[in-house]
Order: sequence, then structure tokens, then C-alpha cells
Amino acid sequence: MTESLIFKLMHIPSLHDIFYAKGVAIIGASANPLKPGYKILQNLLNFNYSGGIFPVNPRSESILGLKCYRSVLDIEGEVNIAIFTVPAQEVIRISREELVRRRMERGDIMGAVVIGGGFREMGEEGAVREAELRSIFISSGMRLIGPNCQGLINVETGLNTTFDTEVKPKAGGVSIATQSGALGNGVVRMATARGHFGLDKFLSFGNMGDVDAAEAMEYYAELPTTKVIAAYLEDVPDGRRFFGALRKGASRKPVVVLKAGRTQVGAQAASSHTGALSSEDRLWDAVIRQAGAVRAYTLKEFYDIIRLFEKLPPFRGPRVAVLTVVGGPGTLCVDRISNSRNISMARFSEDTKKKLAEILAPTATVGRPDGYVDMTGSVTDELHGEALEIVLKDEGVDAVVFLEEPPSYLSSAWASTVVGAYSRQKSEAAKPVVAVVVAGDAVIEHIRVLEEGGIPTFEQPEAAVDALDKVIGYYMRRRAVEEPAPYSRSTHGA
Repeated sequence: MTESLIFKLMHIPSLHDIFYAKGVAIIGASANPLKPGYKILQNLLNFNYSGGIFPVNPRSESILGLKCYRSVLDIEGEVNIAIFTVPAQEVIRISREELVRRRMERGDIMGAVVIGGGFREMGEEGAVREAELRSIFISSGMRLIGPNCQGLINVETGLNTTFDTEVKPKAGGVSIATQSGALGNGVVRMATARGHFGLDKFLSFGNMGDVDAAEAMEYYAELPTTKVIAAYLEDVPDGRRFFGALRKGASRKPVVVLKAGRTQVGAQAASSHTGALSSEDRLWDAVIRQAGAVRAYTLKEFYDIIRLFEKLPPFRGPRVAVLTVVGGPGTLCVDRISNSRNISMARFSEDTKKKLAEILAPTATVGRPDGYVDMTGSVTDELHGEALEIVLKDEGVDAVVFLEEPPSYLSSAWASTVVGAYSRQKSEAAKPVVAVVVAGDAVIEHIRVLEEGGIPTFEQPEAAVDALDKVIGYYMRRRAVEEPAPYSRSTHGA
């Protein structure tokens, strides 16, 4: 045994080793387009994966133009991870007979992604199988992702072990750790289709036979390419370790957590899904809050908070101006802000009110209530941008919600003027802007202009305000930690 092989065997692979694998074997690769073994192979090709792709199926000579191998042991090139799409008992057999042997002889296998189920989520018999599989991997120094998961995506290298995400996401700042592969993939696919945010890394860990949420959190916390950490959880195997990882992540960047199984019935559903045992929901509230992370209570809220963190500059304060062309949605927006926990209406200066009155129609409403402007439907394309620019320059404004229901006589030029006003801000002093476009997909080209210009869009004012409330609350708490109030005798006693 060479010194280099001994070194490889002594090295316990990290998540970084797995995400940057140089070669992938797809065990159970299939020529049937309806099988996961075909979709995974196709997705690796569609993502232009930079490493070697090795289909393994003893009954095929080639699939999708790639040579097919009878066994992992027959592959000449470097293989760092194996992706299993075969039944549970076959996963155990091949892992013991082929992966362990290859690791001992070649030292290149670092771990595996087990896509299929049939393990702990199936009850006592499945739990025995999972314990056996875990023992094989741990004793041989290999890492196990899953079982019962979709694995990982690394946008940078094109590595994609999932069978759902077919279109390569735009590179961006969101890294996702999820106990549910389907939920995580749904979020990624929606964000990709609508241009809502870009992806850095994705990890679906399923039953957490080895790799878990805490390890993912610790890894993402160190990545300079990750701006926001998003985690969907049903439970964690080691609460103390998870809290430490969550606190570490939240001290460096925003962490958004969606915790399922909040009720007794929901916990039962989580158990049947991944074999998880959900703990007291009030305890989760306390843990997430104390760690400095943000908790989302619905999938929509989770998605919206993620995209605000990823797309917008940091919020410097809680004062939100409402700039609207449509009175009804504008009023609903003001109502929601007034009932929010962390945000308030902005306060316009007299100079701002004067400048807005000079460019808007006499029917426009400015500063009634303070921080509110209803430009009315008589506004032109150009006035959208001019009004926004005036509002953004006001020192009493920290952020703006812009509401529009574009009438048929307006082209998407109004959106371009809004993007222009937003982008002309100096980057170091830029104030965030979100848009509410009530017409939704009926004006999809307008929405696309805003999203591509860096302005997140919503269909309902309430959803926009709720997401802003959570995000601004996070920044205000971070500021309080980083800039504590000066010592005061009145608050600390004599």
C-alpha cells in the first residue's frame, strides 16, 4: 500500500470533498426516461458537470452516449461519490462488496448519495437496514448522504444528483439544507423559473444516516459564496450540536429555518416521511430565536424571506415608505405595516413632500398618512422612476414598497424606470425596494424587468410586508448586538 493511499484512507472526507467530487458513478443508471437512474444521468449532462460521469448497470453497454460499467470496480477513471438508485438491500450489498473494496484498493471513493427509501422511515425493519448501512460507511471512512434523499447540487461545478431539478439554476447566494428533497427541489425550480434568486449549494439529507443539518450549516457558514442559509427541518439527531451550528451560521449570515411537525399530527406525518421524531415546538422557537436565526412558519414565508435576503442590500432601519399607483392595495399595505412587529411607516421631510407635489397630478395623495404616496392612475412611465428617486433620497426612509397594477396602456417601460431609479443609488448607501404587482402573470414581462433589475416582486401587499417584517427584524437585532446601547444607570440600577 503506497503512502498516498494510506493518506487518503486516513482522511475523513468533508462536505467540501463531496460537493467538489471529480467523478460520479450512477449505480442503477437506466435507459428508461421514466426512471430516476436516467434523469440523474441526464441532469448531470444538462448541468455540464465538470467531472467524470460513469453509469453503472450490468445489463447495458451505454446510456445517453456514455459507456456503461458492470460494477464500480470496473471504472478506470477517478470516482469520488456513488449515487444509488437501486433497492435498499442492493445498496447495502454493493456498498459492502464494491465501494469498501474500491476505497481500500484505490482510495478515491469518498461517499455516496442514497436516493431510495426502504430504511428508517419504514419502521423497525428499515431502521435495522439503515444501521447496517451506516456501519459500513462509518467503519470504512466514507460519508453517507441519505438514505431517502435527493442528494446535492453544486452550481459551480454542475454536480447535480437529483432527479427533479432539470434546468441549471442561476449562480447566486442561497445555500439550502433540507430534510425533504421534494420541498427543496420545488423551491429551487420555482426560483429558477421566476428568476427570484440564485443558488450556490443544495443538500437534501433525508434520514440523516450520517450527514445532517448541523454539518451542512457549519459548512455553509464558512462559504464566501453563500449569502443566505435556508434550512427545512423535521427534526435533528443532536440538538446541542445543531444549536451550536445554527448560532455559528447566524453569526455570519442570515439563516432562515422552516420547521415542520409543529403539531402532534404533523409530527406523526414527519415520522412516516423520514423517520423523524419532532420535539416540542416552543423549544424550537426559543432555539431559533436565541441562535439569532429567522423562523418561517409557512413555505411561502420561507421562500419570500430567502429571496429578500439574497436579492436586497442590508436594511439599515425599520422605516418603510409606500409608493403606490393603486389605492386599494396601497391601503392594505399601510394596514399591514401598522400591524407589524418590526417595521413602521417612514416619515417624509417637507422637502420630499414638496418635490413630489411638484411632479405629480393634483389628485395625488402625498404624506397622508406620513410615508405614503398614492400617485393615482394618471402617472406616466417616467414619473414612476422620478417619484421613487425622490422618496429614496429622503433621510427618513429606510426602504420602499412600490405597488402597481399596470393598466393596459402602459408598457413595461414603467418597470424599467423603477429599476433605473433603484440602480442609480450608490451601492454603499442603497436602500432596498420591493414591488407588488397585483396583476401577477398577466404582466409577466413587467415582472421580469423588475426581478432582473434586482427588485423582488410580490402579488399581494400582505406577503411583501410580512417578509419585510421578518427580514428587517433580523437586521435590527443584528445591529443591536453589534452596536449595544451605551451604559445607563437608569436601566442597570444604582
